[in-house]
Amino acid sequence: MKAFVPVLLGLCLLGGAAQAGAFKQRKPSGRELAALKETFSGKELLAKKALSVSTKNSGSFLFVPVMDYTVNPALQLHLVQDKKILFTFPPSSADKQWPILRFEGAFFKDLNDDGYEDLVTLTRYMPVSGPKANQVFTQAAVYLGRGSNSFELLTGEVSTALNETPPPSLAEVQKRLKRLDKRKLIFPSQVSSNAKK
Repeated sequence: MKAFVPVLLGLCLLGGAAQAGAFKQRKPSGRELAALKETFSGKELLAKKALSVSTKNSGSFLFVPVMDYTVNPALQLHLVQDKKILFTFPPSSADKQWPILRFEGAFFKDLNDDGYEDLVTLTRYMPVSGPKANQVFTQAAVYLGRGSNSFELLTGEVSTALNETPPPSLAEVQKRLKRLDKRKLIFPSQVSSNAKK
């Protein structure tokens, strides 16, 4: 029996390493950035905020934030693979409401343990009129992964919990997400179907 303990321990560690290795994100390579500049010619590519992501479920893709001043809101978030846009994230309510000063960054993580990577973003705003005129503040947005490179913006209680006091950094957003009940990190359609049961 004692001989099996190291083997079992090794298998457990190997399984954990395989699962941890199923998802990776890094800065894009020079070649990837050159391809993105070609794909988004005429738009302001936010290269320092782009990510190269490899997932078990969806394969490899690039997360690409760009500023396109021909549309409103100007901030556009895309998933790109082989110079083709796979998905464009819907703008958050903050993106629609206030002028965007700067895109702060993003990270992918499976927030609700459903096996799909979710996206968390942080953007800085500065309204030019109204009660928040000339006040710089940040807001986070959460996009839950649905598989097949598809995401849904999470609104309501989660958005309020993350942004009632503007988060100063993505690290703070991560702390706030850890304090949230994971049952709140589900699609709005699932909330309504669960309420009927």
